[in-house]
Amino acid sequence: MKAPKLGISFSFQAHRGLGEPYDKAYREGLELAAEASRLGYHSVWASEHHGEADGYCPSPVVACAALAVAAPNCRVGQAVGLAPLAGHPMRLAEDLSVVDNLSGGRIEIGLGQGYRPAEFDQFGWNYTTRTRAFEESLDILEKAWTGERFDYNGKIYNVKGGVLRPPPVKPGGLPLWIGAAAPKARTRAVRRRAGFLIAPLIELEHLTRQLRSFDEEVERQGAGYLPRALMREILVGDSPADAIRRHQPFVDEVYRVQYKPERVGLSVVDRATGERKPLTSDDPYFMSEEFMQERWLLGTPDEIAAKIIKWQPRLGVDHLIFTPRPPGMPLRQAVDEIEAIAKGVIPTLKGASQAS
Repeated sequence: MKAPKLGISFSFQAHRGLGEPYDKAYREGLELAAEASRLGYHSVWASEHHGEADGYCPSPVVACAALAVAAPNCRVGQAVGLAPLAGHPMRLAEDLSVVDNLSGGRIEIGLGQGYRPAEFDQFGWNYTTRTRAFEESLDILEKAWTGERFDYNGKIYNVKGGVLRPPPVKPGGLPLWIGAAAPKARTRAVRRRAGFLIAPLIELEHLTRQLRSFDEEVERQGAGYLPRALMREILVGDSPADAIRRHQPFVDEVYRVQYKPERVGLSVVDRATGERKPLTSDDPYFMSEEFMQERWLLGTPDEIAAKIIKWQPRLGVDHLIFTPRPPGMPLRQAVDEIEAIAKGVIPTLKGASQAS
């Protein structure tokens, strides 16, 4: 078994119901990133949404620049940035390359096309053009990262005599990740030779089928090996039940508000019929221990490590990324938990990897 590299993700959400100021979520996020760097975590990531009451980070490139300074020992990436809402792709290429140079070549680029129409309305964008905008953004980024001058004529974007200065630190472009829940998106990721970035809501069992589909597409296209990064929640406690109790007020703010089932189109297998059906917020299964166990990692560090070791041969992920501080969680609790994971999970995974 190869051990996944552990990283942490920041959305910089504030729990407004608890009176948490927006700036506090950002300041404490950077403090937590510094602790993660000290503790030996591999990477730190920033995500993106727009116009959210909790202040969900709308500018991941800016956040990545701050994270690069706060966490000097970590890779720094977006998971994910919404390419169609980032302005002209040449400007996005410039911003990302500046962060890459500021960080000494530590940037990872995670991108998606977006799925919330209201975000596109806010920018005056036609939501139905997002896939075309995403594809053209990827075209332009790919050309820009070569450092050579180029022209590009698209249906949405045009470039005349474009040249990226400064270019990325390392020749050949920046590491690219694409969020790819749907089959067409996985085909795109493989075509672009990008890593497969997987969000935290899908059940682990269903996830294995997505990964198998990804591997089949990689083989079909002759793409060689492409990495995969898995985003999961990791909830630390004296037991799974205690872990849920300790985190419930904070993860509820995320999954009953920001990612409530009706908003993200979450579905579940009907135990009676075996068919998938829409999941609703009032379903007793939603946010129950069963729901969490089918998706996440919870309990003592030993229990968390054991579950990763159990699933990793089927998943084969290169990166395991979790959110260490959901909105409202005290910074001290978050620091204690990433330290417990660093001391109780990471060494166990490395030991299991060496023994296999």
